[in-house]
Amino acid sequence: MSRGGFHTITLGCKLNQFDSAGIEGELLRRGLRREEDPAAASVVVINTCTVTARADAEARKLIRRVRRANPDCRLLVTGCYAELDADAILETAPVDRVVGNRAKTEIPRILDEMEIGEPSGERTPMRPAVPLARDSSTVAGDHGCDWPSTLPSAVDFGDRARAFLKVQDGCDLVCSYCVIPQVRGPGRSVPPAEVEHALEALVRSGYREIVLTGVNTGDYGRDLAPRVGLRQLLDRLLERCGPTRIRLNSLEPLTVTDEIVELMAEEPRLAPHLQIPLQSGSDTVLRGMRRNYRRATWLDRVERLRAAVPDIGLGADVIVGFPGETDACFDETYRFIDDSPLSYLHVFSWSARPGTPAAEMPHAPAPEAIRERSARLRTLGRRLSHRFRKRFEGRRLDAVVLGERRSDGRLRALTGNFIEVAIEPGAAPGGELVTVEVLRAFPDETLGRRVD
Repeated sequence: MSRGGFHTITLGCKLNQFDSAGIEGELLRRGLRREEDPAAASVVVINTCTVTARADAEARKLIRRVRRANPDCRLLVTGCYAELDADAILETAPVDRVVGNRAKTEIPRILDEMEIGEPSGERTPMRPAVPLARDSSTVAGDHGCDWPSTLPSAVDFGDRARAFLKVQDGCDLVCSYCVIPQVRGPGRSVPPAEVEHALEALVRSGYREIVLTGVNTGDYGRDLAPRVGLRQLLDRLLERCGPTRIRLNSLEPLTVTDEIVELMAEEPRLAPHLQIPLQSGSDTVLRGMRRNYRRATWLDRVERLRAAVPDIGLGADVIVGFPGETDACFDETYRFIDDSPLSYLHVFSWSARPGTPAAEMPHAPAPEAIRERSARLRTLGRRLSHRFRKRFEGRRLDAVVLGERRSDGRLRALTGNFIEVAIEPGAAPGGELVTVEVLRAFPDETLGRRVD
């Protein structure tokens, strides 16, 4: 059996980052060491995204680059693009195995079959792999399908200051443009006792911010019996997290309920930040997208949040160039966002995903119109961000030190309301919760200092 190092490359969302941490934790337990350079690794695992055609192209480019740099490694490709189109990946470059999301948890066993690694051995991660599940077969309910809903036995986040914790996977929405239900499966939840056990393990390991993540985290518990909602899960986790901060990720508008708003207003350990997808500020476009809300509903949710939590950071995803988006529809979206309480935007240029209803829809805007509209929205997003960050000049905010140094030697710290602040070198070790004073918000960065 050969022994060597591994390198994992993760594309896409926080859920993918958690999945990669699970793969890394299992490989460390098997005696493989982490290699910082993929060219030096015996095994390279690429965890892909397929949210856009650009994401697919980025994955193919990365696969080719890794194979050129390390022609002798065992190269495994997994994730959402691997689930969607394994043939396209196999045609890109020589790949040892394509492992879709359904079989992602089998990667350690696959490497065992390839005789990579040993059952034990020395390893030197930045922080030991964190045992999560009580066993390796934690299944969240019977969904009548072959999609797993497990927590890995261990996770390893390397030298990251924050940990991610999957509480939900899959999606039951029917948005006309989206392939995520195809590549992630139906909505399914991790039972609360298992989430609690995993959170306690991460807290014991020293993480001071834990991000709860899923495809649609707000749907947590709808598939469980007895049913447990997200608010009930949060109440249980807050009893166990001590001073550690919990951040919510991936809540759809209709899942931002009054009880979630109330808890965010009352609980200082729940980060005052949410990213709530908008996708369009035009009801005409939202209907074509088959979104389950209209812009008035979305605005009602974010205005309730801002009223209850005045300092909250609010982000949104927006898709530009969806079929049927006229100049008037885009202008409606632009004005709607400009008048909203948003503090940042994630802008995506629409591209047809084969197999989705939107791929067959007529009247898609011309590529040059999509580029121009996307540029305008990104400029607007930068202005909204600068306006929001300027509000906090001279204010003190809680922040977790991310640890990564900037080119000027400063450290990066992330506030509860999702402002990245550059603080002085040596201010704190990565992962520590500190108080920072915001000194100056520039258009492209925010400077501050530690004050506690």
